[in-house]
Amino acid sequence: MSKFNGKRNYMSRFAPFLIALAICLGGSTVFAQDDAGGPTSPGVAIRAYWSTNAVAAGGSSELGLLFSVPPKHHITDVEFGLFFVEIADTLGLDFGDPIFPKGEPFQDEVCYRGDVLVRVPVTASAQAIVGNHIISLSGGYQICQEYGQEVCFLPEDKVVTAQTEIVPSGTQVVAANERIFTGGKVAEPEEPKGLEARLMAALAKGSWTAFFVAFLGGILASFTPCVYPVIPITIGYIGGASAGKPLRGLALSLIFSLGIAIVYSSLGLFAAATGTLFGSISGSPVVNIIIALVFGMMGISMLGAFDIALPSALQTALVGGSTKKGFFGPLLLGMASGLVMAPCVGPVIVALLAWVAQTGDLFYGWALLFTFSIGLGLLFLVIGTFAGAIQALPRAGSWMEVVKKGFGWVLLAGALYMLRLTLPESIYFASWAVLLITFSVFSGAFDPLTEDTTPKQRIGKALTLIIFLIGGIFLFKSFYPNAIGGNVAASHSELEWMVNKEEQAIDQATSSGKTVLIDVYADWCVACVELDEKTWIVPSVQNRVDDFVRLKLDFTKETPWVAEMKKKYRITGMPTVILQEGDREITRFTGFKPAEEFIALLDQHNL
Repeated sequence: MSKFNGKRNYMSRFAPFLIALAICLGGSTVFAQDDAGGPTSPGVAIRAYWSTNAVAAGGSSELGLLFSVPPKHHITDVEFGLFFVEIADTLGLDFGDPIFPKGEPFQDEVCYRGDVLVRVPVTASAQAIVGNHIISLSGGYQICQEYGQEVCFLPEDKVVTAQTEIVPSGTQVVAANERIFTGGKVAEPEEPKGLEARLMAALAKGSWTAFFVAFLGGILASFTPCVYPVIPITIGYIGGASAGKPLRGLALSLIFSLGIAIVYSSLGLFAAATGTLFGSISGSPVVNIIIALVFGMMGISMLGAFDIALPSALQTALVGGSTKKGFFGPLLLGMASGLVMAPCVGPVIVALLAWVAQTGDLFYGWALLFTFSIGLGLLFLVIGTFAGAIQALPRAGSWMEVVKKGFGWVLLAGALYMLRLTLPESIYFASWAVLLITFSVFSGAFDPLTEDTTPKQRIGKALTLIIFLIGGIFLFKSFYPNAIGGNVAASHSELEWMVNKEEQAIDQATSSGKTVLIDVYADWCVACVELDEKTWIVPSVQNRVDDFVRLKLDFTKETPWVAEMKKKYRITGMPTVILQEGDREITRFTGFKPAEEFIALLDQHNL
């Protein structure tokens, strides 16, 4: 049943007659003329806002319809029946009678100027349909001009959509749009900024453009820092396994991209269906070690030592060979590379997973995740094909063997990179020292020069000697870590956090009126470590959050308490950083954010 201003029935019966009479009489001071010389209605922008971030089943909220009246204009009194709001009950939501604000006196009448908020009480039944929805409602008004030729324009009706999220009963909701509902100045609505925001806006509309946004998101995500280590690895393996055949390089690149798609679509759905945090698998030290072993095994195979370590069947599968089994290698590499890139693509994946979890539409979610993965793999399709083309350039000679071995060293470097957060720092630097020194020795750093040595060969020898020296520095640093460069982190004091003391932190913030900074992290989360080492350690950030109540929630191991906190704070990926006042959330973000961007976020919310 439609709910509307109860006084509208009485006057709406006569409104058409009043309008028709005014038009017939041609009263230019009553309604605007349609001729070219008369004034025209500037219109009134109408926007819908919720007083909470979501509506819980069995709970209540308030929907506000904001009429933005242009300067030197006003809306006529609600008593005339032309200023109204109509909305029908739907989705298990019951909409009460609109509550109009108190008007201002104008001549012998009452009018409304500026930003006019009409409130509609909303009650959700226990059976309300959970998920993201778009609700349509209509608003009507008659606007009048107060300057020059004082005219009242013909009444206008507009259909407005309200983006609505209904959450399960018992889910905590927080206040939203407080400046609007408390009478503060309303800022102009902004277009969604950032890839994640645009994706969520497209998903909320149920638009098929979400697939395009997801595909574009994959392409943009392929240029983030976590993807950089995978690029030389891709060139290394596909360039070596293509055997100088560009078409084979294209085929291997397709299989490589398919491996990426399989990882994200499968792990994403697993996380959405089971509630497991995205990243708990990809960030696991065990998984990182396995990936490093895969990269190292492939690198050794490129260097020609593979036949000693593995049976010929597996060697054929990994190196490529001439059979169809050769496609297992790039598929495995693509899947491993997908896990390497997880920290940087996390925010977009989290946006997709949050939507999948809310709607329960796993197939549509899988399709979106797969589309995103295809976009992410597009760069590697181009790079892999190009790598195959490079191998096709030399017709004969030792050049192809040199390139293949070079790719093998790149894969070994990639294996060490995967262990950067798993190995102790001293062992990590020692491993790099061994790799660099071994590379320089096998590359001829100490081979004697002859009279026939070309300038190009001399430059190459100089470069290998430099690499040898770098390896020596790394070896020295592994034994004396503070001797070179010192401990940069030690020069800055670390922030003090309350760890897992959630109730105590919220109570302290509520009693003191301070802002709460919540950092949800895990030991296996690479981006979490980046936040600690690159953002929370920056003095300017520390100064800004010095007066905050700082709380860390450790989600390293899955426990009943962690499950409770995940549900309470709606955590779908890590790191998640939440800023709130007491129990009221101000803003949040998922993934790594550098210091300058975090400070900009604080400035945006006047914190």
